[in-house]
Amino acid sequence: MGYYIKNFKSYSEQVKVMEERGIKFNIITKLEAEKILSNINYYKISGYIKIFEIELDKYDIEFSKIIELYKFDRKFSSIIFEMIEQIEISFKTKLIYTILERTKDLGPFGYMETLEWKDYSVYNFKTKKYEVKKANDILKDKLEFKKRILEFTIRDTKPYVENYFNKYKKEHFLPLWILSEIIDFGMITKMYEESVRSIQEKIAKELGNFKNKDLAFYLRSIKLIRNIVAHNGILWNFRFISRLNKPLVTKYKFINDKSIIAVIVVIIEILKNIEPSYDYSELKKLIKEFFNKNPELINTFGIINGNINEIENILIE
Repeated sequence: MGYYIKNFKSYSEQVKVMEERGIKFNIITKLEAEKILSNINYYKISGYIKIFEIELDKYDIEFSKIIELYKFDRKFSSIIFEMIEQIEISFKTKLIYTILERTKDLGPFGYMETLEWKDYSVYNFKTKKYEVKKANDILKDKLEFKKRILEFTIRDTKPYVENYFNKYKKEHFLPLWILSEIIDFGMITKMYEESVRSIQEKIAKELGNFKNKDLAFYLRSIKLIRNIVAHNGILWNFRFISRLNKPLVTKYKFINDKSIIAVIVVIIEILKNIEPSYDYSELKKLIKEFFNKNPELINTFGIINGNINEIENILIE
């Protein structure tokens, strides 16, 4: 592979490159475009430009159309993030409560006795039976769990964490109800997936009467979307590698089951149980207004029959 040889380009030179590739500046002027590029990295904008490509590095589109898509995606992402946040908080609360309930007789740090709530069974293909993992493997897992929660504790700077350790100088770990506020969605999802079946089934029922394995799948999908938004990635045309071919999604024949729409279906179904009165009007209005103006992008969004009014079947108020 050769070396990367592209040199630095000024804002005006970046505009010139876009113009040479067929991007027009009749609505947003070149000077206005330079101002935009001084606030939004050209590389970030290029992710929105690519969707309008008619052949390699060739376009026939107004720059204003690209910025319109960028602004839609930013607003869309912020609304989706808010919805995911509600799910994350509720899911975390329910799982932590259930683990604490199971370990209450062991004191405030009983959760570190992972044998009380983790599933350490493993399938033996020779005997065709489930067996408990070897003692050494369980010990390794316990040590790894403690290491992970210490990592979260050390890197957190919240005042209540510092106050806790100032007050209880002999402690090295946080009680789970405090720890739950600093561990991330990835960690809490992993804890759910590793918990015993009775815990999984209880949480799955509370969040929507799902099968426990289906909920684990849905949560992994939501976690991925959350990470994209948290790192300012492009969300509106996101595609999963694998299909979300689970019951919640497959009943909607008009959606691409690898698209962001598939995850929105999952998010909304879970939100129905967490916040039944959640108002989807802003999201619905945003989507319908944008795609009614840009119908050529509807399929890329994930609605395969090209009818943006189908969103009414998902965002039921």
